[in-house]
Amino acid sequence: MPEIKKKKHVSKKNKKDWRKHCDIRDVEEFLEDQRLEERLGRFDSKPDEELFVIDTQGGDEIQEVKTITTVKPCSAKERKRQKLAETPKCFEVLLPTSKVKDPNAKRNHVNPSGTKPTALSKITEIKRLKKGVYEKKVEVARKNRKIALDKKRRAKQNSNTFDVDLWGKDTPEAKGIPQTLCDEFIPPEAQLHNVLPDRRLRPKPAPPKTVVSRAAVEAPHPGISYNPSFKEHQELLQDVVQHEQKLMKREAHLHRVTTGMFSKVTQQERENQWREEMSTGLPQPHNPANDPEPESDGEYKAINPPVQNKKKDHKARRKQKERLAEKERLKRLKVEKKKITDLYKLRQLQSSIYNVHKRQAEEREKRAAKRAVEETTALPALNAHKTPKKEPEFVDPQQLTGDLRQINTKVNLLRDRYESLQRRGALAAAKLMMKKKKRVKSYFKSGHKVTDQDVDRFLKRSAGKK
Repeated sequence: MPEIKKKKHVSKKNKKDWRKHCDIRDVEEFLEDQRLEERLGRFDSKPDEELFVIDTQGGDEIQEVKTITTVKPCSAKERKRQKLAETPKCFEVLLPTSKVKDPNAKRNHVNPSGTKPTALSKITEIKRLKKGVYEKKVEVARKNRKIALDKKRRAKQNSNTFDVDLWGKDTPEAKGIPQTLCDEFIPPEAQLHNVLPDRRLRPKPAPPKTVVSRAAVEAPHPGISYNPSFKEHQELLQDVVQHEQKLMKREAHLHRVTTGMFSKVTQQERENQWREEMSTGLPQPHNPANDPEPESDGEYKAINPPVQNKKKDHKARRKQKERLAEKERLKRLKVEKKKITDLYKLRQLQSSIYNVHKRQAEEREKRAAKRAVEETTALPALNAHKTPKKEPEFVDPQQLTGDLRQINTKVNLLRDRYESLQRRGALAAAKLMMKKKKRVKSYFKSGHKVTDQDVDRFLKRSAGKK
């Protein structure tokens, strides 16, 4: 006879003990089945075609019943249009998988942000419509599509043409590349690196934007003549003075922002500053001369005497309030007077604003005209260097002779013609590169054949060099 175990009685006072000692598996299975039916639907509500399959062949193979219909295959365009109504794969995760209805059937529908037009967006939309922004976008898109189609059509035409000469001038041998380097394993950079200098391809400068027509020989100022008039000579002198003043002003500016920014101190001042900075925070030596003089009376007085908290009486407080009220009244009266004076100044302000706008418009027109003239007469940018400006020439009044035989030439004709070609845009501006001469140190090599005359000659030569 099997032994019957006595049922164990435990306390089920708390929720934890109730869960521990009660078997609720049947309830959990029932709730799980109910949730599954809510997600997939109840079986009694589904039609028989979804639940059962008719077996027409028998055995293990199952064949579904299909209606014989002639389905016309869809084109690629129609398939794309059908996919437009489908939900994208990236948004399927956000869709609810449960078929449980919303418990709150009267839930308010909230539109996402940006769907409902605001008052400001309506105003901007009206402004864009008036300006024709959307029409311009449509026109630009139409032009871009046309350009893309033309480019595609042109590429298709080029791909069908076979007019490339394999043995023509496009071959590497014709470009000057050695025949030993014409290999598919050698990159083109290495091939071009070994091209002979006379056959190497050199980059051409950018073509000039405008054709500059300038005089080959500019007419010089009449003041530099060998026998100028007093007026012309003084005019040239004023031009030279202004040019030198500009150079001096620029040099003074560079000195002010570079060397002049740093103060110069002597060696003694620098040592005193260093000693003062290094001794900060250290105990200073006692100097009896700096001690304060003793007072005449022997009464003790504290350094910080006690402060008495003297209260204001009613009269003092009333006077203080009256002063504050009077100050506020005068301030408001001043503001009101300023309002009245501003009303009288409206006409003056309007005229001043009109004059300012008029002056700004005139200056803007002058700048635009000047810019247009500079663009039409600008030199072509042949390289990164700027064209050298012509320095004004001047003859000192003491060197004016009035005779062609006694004129001293100060201008190099070859250099002047070279700079003239650069100023006319015929040649690219060049930067003057001066090579530094190496300083050769000379010394005297003593020997048994050296005489006193050789030593004196060497000393004279070294003193002359210095």
